[in-house]
Amino acid sequence: MANTTMLIQGIVALALGVLLLTYPVGVLIILTIILGIYWLIDGIVVLTNLYSDRTDKGWKVLVGVLGIIAGILVLAYPLYSAILLPTFLAIIIGVEGLIIGVVHLVRGVTGAGFGSGVLGIVSIIFGLILIAHPFIAALALVWVLAIIAIAGGILAIAFALRKSA
Repeated sequence: MANTTMLIQGIVALALGVLLLTYPVGVLIILTIILGIYWLIDGIVVLTNLYSDRTDKGWKVLVGVLGIIAGILVLAYPLYSAILLPTFLAIIIGVEGLIIGVVHLVRGVTGAGFGSGVLGIVSIIFGLILIAHPFIAALALVWVLAIIAIAGGILAIAFALRKSA
């Protein structure tokens, strides 16, 4: 059964990767709509779970309301959301790259070695590129995800077929 599940996961990942490469905007919009539906349902579920579990009530209300609002906004504006969400993600990754880069650079200067310093400089450069051009980075992210899905799908299919033989 596990081999069958892995085979199905591999086929789905491969198909999704190919679709992302051939129809990136359409697939991205569909995935964004699915994300909006997920956020909406998750927000509702979190709020309804307050009846049975009142722990962390404030956080659950916040997460539930934000999930519902985000879901409604994504579903109301799927095209804008398909552009905005990956762009926002690219900015977040860029900021994270800057922070990690500074940490590695400081570690390299304080004695962790030359490699840590170089890694810090590279992380800072990529972080600045992502922040300066988040839309281009978002488009590249779709291609990267497509390639990862294709490679992962092929590996999952090969592993599932190898295990069944």
